[in-house]
Amino acid sequence: MTERLTVKKVVTSAILWWALASLVAVAALAAEKPLDKEDLLLLLLGGASSEKVITLVQQRGIDFRMDPDLAKKFHDAGATDDVIDALQRAGVKVTAARAVEPSSAPASSAPAAPVAATGRAQPPSAQPTISSEAPKAAPASATGAASAPAAPKATQPPEPVKGTPLTDPPPEKIDAIIHEFAAKEELFKEARNNYAYHQINKVQEMGPDDQVAGTYEQDWDILFDDSGKRIEKVTYAPVPTLQRLGVTQEDLDAMRNIQPFVMTTSELPDYDVKYLGHVKVDELTAYVFSIRPKEIKKGRLYFQGTVWVDDRDLQIVKSEGKSVPEQRAKKGQENLFPRFTTYREQIDGKYWFPTYTMADDTLYFSSGGVRVKQVIRYGDYKQFKAKTRIITTAPVDQPKVPPPKP
Repeated sequence: MTERLTVKKVVTSAILWWALASLVAVAALAAEKPLDKEDLLLLLLGGASSEKVITLVQQRGIDFRMDPDLAKKFHDAGATDDVIDALQRAGVKVTAARAVEPSSAPASSAPAAPVAATGRAQPPSAQPTISSEAPKAAPASATGAASAPAAPKATQPPEPVKGTPLTDPPPEKIDAIIHEFAAKEELFKEARNNYAYHQINKVQEMGPDDQVAGTYEQDWDILFDDSGKRIEKVTYAPVPTLQRLGVTQEDLDAMRNIQPFVMTTSELPDYDVKYLGHVKVDELTAYVFSIRPKEIKKGRLYFQGTVWVDDRDLQIVKSEGKSVPEQRAKKGQENLFPRFTTYREQIDGKYWFPTYTMADDTLYFSSGGVRVKQVIRYGDYKQFKAKTRIITTAPVDQPKVPPPKP
């Protein structure tokens, strides 16, 4: 999404420069100490580049362990995925260092029970919705809510099945699983192309008081014409009221192709896929994979994030990430994308189709942050069945005449 020019840019830039100067002074006073959470927030809010933050993290380390709450907090403050990855690697070193420290607890004391991490996928009926009214309090979901900004749980490994430990597949079988689920996704994509459905797209720009400052909305019918050709028909499109944001063609492309992400066999060579674990999501058990593009080609959008693959059907049931690449420029147009979570449901007992996408993120333009909320609903799936007609050039009511004798 692009930002419209405002008179606040000069003031915002001055504030950022002041924060960055203050941060340099603080960093000089504590050069030898590991970075704490406040140091990271000052760096991010002060406008430090991703390269600078990563270098400081590698040189000085951190004194805390990363978790989904902190990842969300740092993302909201402007941290890129590369910065989060560097913090997670540094957090692993902190965990390992503390694991070897001698315990001060008595030998007879009982060990503390491990805390299970949760990250359940809620059905669309349980998700908060976006309307043109002021956002109401909603239960915490995978991307948070407007009036109760709870940290997301989707990037943290969900809770294992109680009483049934989830074992990881052997390393030599992981590659086979990746290729198998990509083949299933290829079939899913072909099947979805034979379904008509209705898609609702809504984007809201939030003001500083968490009230809706502007809205963009379009409803589409994805259906077939008389010749069986797949078409998209806009059924509802009120005049947008966004103030600082603008919806671009890349945003529409992301709504069509990236947010309902499909990892097919033909697209597998374009991505780096890494196995992360075997977890439980709601009532399902799933393999978790990290998905990142190997190479960014000009004029194309990619998915970057995490997918949960049902370990029975080997289809994606949940995805969380963002569209890349983003366009950042000091002079000219900037095009940024929010982080989103997409949920799927089983349709006709065979295919896991996307039914709900939501995002609640802050886009950090060069002039400052703009909070955006987005909801996409996919519904009314109906399989297209072509009507076959037999066409002949001969009259059907003409009596048969025996051929002449030679």
